[in-house]
Amino acid sequence: MKQIFLYILGATIVTNLASSCRKADAVPRQGGKALSDVYATIEGFGGNRLFEPRYSNDTIYIDVPYFYQPDSNNPTDLSKIIIRTTISTDAKITPQLGSPMDVREPLHLTVTSGTGEVSNYVLVVRNVADLVLRTAAFTYMENGVPQTIDGVIDNTTNEVKFYVVPGTDVSAVKLTTTVSPHAIQGITDGSVIDLSQNKTVPYTVTGNDKTKRTYTFKALDPVKLNYGVGISRLLWKKDAVNITGFTTNDNNRSMAVSGNYLVLALSTTPSTFKIYDRKTGAYVQDMAVPPGSLRSFAIANDSAGHILISSWAPKNSVFYVYKYNDPFDVNPVKLIQWTNNNPAAITGDGGVGRRINVYGDVNKNAILDATAGVSNITYSWQVTNGTMVNNTPTPLAYQTMAGGTTWSFYAEAQPASTTANGDYFVNYAGEIALVNGASNSRSVAFTSETAVIGLNHMAMDYFQFNNASFLAVQRFTNGTNSKAGFSLFDVTKSSNIGLTSTAAGFKDFRVFASPDANDITASANGNGAGDICTVLNDDRERVCVYMLLTNGGIMAYEFTKYAP
Repeated sequence: MKQIFLYILGATIVTNLASSCRKADAVPRQGGKALSDVYATIEGFGGNRLFEPRYSNDTIYIDVPYFYQPDSNNPTDLSKIIIRTTISTDAKITPQLGSPMDVREPLHLTVTSGTGEVSNYVLVVRNVADLVLRTAAFTYMENGVPQTIDGVIDNTTNEVKFYVVPGTDVSAVKLTTTVSPHAIQGITDGSVIDLSQNKTVPYTVTGNDKTKRTYTFKALDPVKLNYGVGISRLLWKKDAVNITGFTTNDNNRSMAVSGNYLVLALSTTPSTFKIYDRKTGAYVQDMAVPPGSLRSFAIANDSAGHILISSWAPKNSVFYVYKYNDPFDVNPVKLIQWTNNNPAAITGDGGVGRRINVYGDVNKNAILDATAGVSNITYSWQVTNGTMVNNTPTPLAYQTMAGGTTWSFYAEAQPASTTANGDYFVNYAGEIALVNGASNSRSVAFTSETAVIGLNHMAMDYFQFNNASFLAVQRFTNGTNSKAGFSLFDVTKSSNIGLTSTAAGFKDFRVFASPDANDITASANGNGAGDICTVLNDDRERVCVYMLLTNGGIMAYEFTKYAP
């Protein structure tokens, strides 16, 4: 056994000695000779890829703007351009690159691989003018209000398309464009052009080197959607001082819209009602007041444009609702005369008439809902075939109150059908929820995120448009309820109502939120009061949403069936 061990040990030593004497294998040379990348930059920008190449066989073209950065007055000197490349690790390129060099003439590059193969390239660098049309928009007047449409610029085809909702007069629009400060506009800003049907307008950008690029402007009909809302725009926004008859003493609390007119209620004693052109906000005249010198906090419109004026009725007082066929009706019809002493009223404030909402057409079928203050009660009236079913309302006691057992003075209930015991929405400080009309219990609620419903929320309106159901909700964007905008939610699928702001489907649920820049601001608004009302245009292709902020003003938005 000892002899065998010594034999193995000796063989191992010999093997190790032989290994230690052998030279390391040589690393094989690379045969790659091509440039795998090339780009240009200038001093002060390190390795940033400022200027990209175009390839044509063995010629490489790099366009360098006359000025960099583009809007500066800093010229790019072609005698000091830095060229950077990527080649194989053991290849060589001549001339040596990576430092400022003169490329005013074509530069011949030679790449030699590790195996000695050679490739030749020509690099052509040239200064080019910035001929890109950056923005294009036109402004036109509609009912005395300026409207703007932005063009969609295609820098491949050099076409600029303005998508215009059918029926819009664009025969004399004012053009505004932006180009490089070193280029010349083809049409001076403010010039009037005609983009009516089938007409095109050429627009040429001229560079600092006199080179030119011509775009074609044209107006097109946008694609009509089969569902939901598409193009939207701000029609007008006016603060308190710019609305005739508007006050800042908590009296502007509700609105209604009918035909081409908007009606604003002043909750004085007695109340007065101001009629405005809904397309411009211009004051027209006062509306005839209902009998009895009523004080009204809440008015509303039904789907047919009838205007409902309700009275303020503390407990044991009479609650009235009058119907006007339109804002100029001087003979309103009394729909409701009911003493607010229903046994279902709880022991809180119980006043009725701070909010009233309607769904349907009161000349056909409709539901009217009015909340009682400091309670959980909504009083509901039903209209069937144009007749009030019962002058005494049905009390609906909300069973799943959030954050307490009652809502505050201001709460809102919005019916979502014309049937008794139909579903409805509630909106109060604790939540916005869809309520099961059979059980008067929450079906689903909006999340309480500020990103969804604002710091607070109040007025709402429910409507159908283009095969979808929507809830418009006023949202307050500061802690004192004196600044507000609104959001529009697609509530067709009730399962979407609880979506968080980060959920995948949220953008299809909240389809619009007015920009903070368009918020209306009030000097004070302690009650967080305001209103929202909606109306379909005569062509049924557009719906307009109006938002009132008490003491602040009114904004008007239009939504269409057309794709943006």
